[in-house]
Order: sequence, then C-alpha cells, then structure tokens
Amino acid sequence: MRQLAGKLNRTWLAVIGIVLLLVGVLAALAATGGLGQLLGMPGTGWTAPTADSPLVDGAAAGLLAQTLAIIAVGVVGLIIGLLALGWLLAQIPRTNAARPFRLHDDATTGLTVCPPEVLATAVADEVRTYAGVNAASAVLRGTARVPELTLRVSADDRTDLRGLLTSIRTEAAQNLSTALDTPIAHLGVQLDIDRGKRTTSSVTL
Repeated sequence: MRQLAGKLNRTWLAVIGIVLLLVGVLAALAATGGLGQLLGMPGTGWTAPTADSPLVDGAAAGLLAQTLAIIAVGVVGLIIGLLALGWLLAQIPRTNAARPFRLHDDATTGLTVCPPEVLATAVADEVRTYAGVNAASAVLRGTARVPELTLRVSADDRTDLRGLLTSIRTEAAQNLSTALDTPIAHLGVQLDIDRGKRTTSSVTL
C-alpha cells in the first residue's frame, strides 16, 4: 500500500489549465493588436490580417525583444522545469510510514515508545484470521494522537465483503484504537478479490 500523488496531480492540472487559458488569451490579444492597447501603446488598434502579416503585432514584438523580457522568459522556463521535475518525483509511490509512536511520556514513570510497524503487523495478523481472507498488510501513519490506518486485504471471491469490512472497522480498527487510547482518524481499506484456483476433480454437496 503506497500513497500516490492524486491530490497533487489534480491541483497541478487545474493550475496548468488556468495558465494555458491565460496564455491563449494573451496570444489572441497579441495577434489582434489588443496587447498593445492593453499596454497603453497608441496606434495598435486591430486591423484585418493579411497573408504577410506577422504573427504578433509590433508592440508585442518590441516587448518580447527587450533584454528584461528575455531574462524573464528564461527564469520562468527554469522555474517551470524545476516544478516539472518535482512533479515527476512526486509520482514515485511512497509508504510514508509514521515515526515511532510516543505512547506514554511522564517524568516520573518514564517514556514508552512503540514502532508503528509493530502495531500495523498486529492489525494485519488479526485481519488474516477473518473468514475468507487470504492475505493482509497494514501501514500506520500519522501520530499517536491522530493515527491513520491503511489496510490492503486479499479476500476470496465468495467472501461476504460487507461483513468483512464491518469486522475490520468494528474489531481490528477498534482494537488498535483501544491500544492507542485514541480514535482512528482515518481508516482506508483496499480490497483485492482473489479468485484462487478452481479444480473439477471433486464436487462437494
């Protein structure tokens, strides 16, 4: 069970859509002479284009030819490249397992720390004992005060999935909540249906 950058992807797709819309509007203004009027340059009204008309009007071309504009375009390109690289790196699946939980911290009685892997393994071992479950794994994230549990469960295709999910929520998750003495802030379950192997050598009536 690994976390993917779904929320980040949706955010960046929205940002890219807005940026492309603005670029399209500016390109349309540059082609029709509206960019010059927007910048307050006289004599840049719109005229019907001809076959030998430039792609952008004179005002826009003069603006783009300035040294400052060239530097700005280079800086923007560098920033976009770094953001694109960061976005690609964010696509690498990650577990983001929690740090060791501090369960008890008292100056008189001492400090109690528990690795989250121990608790996650205990939860997975319990879920594997449920009827119809072939395999289970768990990842515990967050903190001891705000724990987040993610389970991946492989179950037989004849398993009562609704009952299995109820058992996970009311038994395994509740036991973990009791052990941590705090409610589970988020519970996620990924169910994989395992059809298993079927043979026709015997029939059970």
